Amino acid sequence: MSKLFVDEIQPKTTGGVINAKGMVTQANQGSISSEISTASSSFQDTGLSVTITPNSINSKVLILASLGSACVVEASGADAQGKFQIVRDSTSLFISKLRVYDYGNSGTVFIAPLFMSYLDSPSTTSEITYKIQQRLIAGDSIRLSEGDDPSYIQVLEIGG
Repeated sequence: MSKLFVDEIQPKTTGGVINAKGMVTQANQGSISSEISTASSSFQDTGLSVTITPNSINSKVLILASLGSACVVEASGADAQGKFQIVRDSTSLFISKLRVYDYGNSGTVFIAPLFMSYLDSPSTTSEITYKIQQRLIAGDSIRLSEGDDPSYIQVLEIGG
């Protein structure tokens, strides 16, 4: 049986940054703490965004979004629903739907934390902006950070 002994493993560096496959090489965070509401049926920016400049074209970026008090409202009908999406620059990466239905048809409000994640392969070393957008499908409004509860978006670059 063969054995391999080493005194030290020297990881590859790119521009002074350690770039080992699978290793987190940087982390950034963006946040908002004011309620953002819309009744638009097309996706609207929420102001929740973060930028990152990957060190390698082979890197992956893990996007984590913690949406505090995501909310859909229907004042007098039965159905309230909307969507939140993670966007890289102008490209939609992941969409999550939030829905509540009142069989009594007397109006409904649904408020809950919403968590989203996506592993992206941007194939660039240029600055990237990731952001959260929202749109209303049915009801009166969709809200992010309802009641001014904070929301966060984090990005982790993973060496490739």
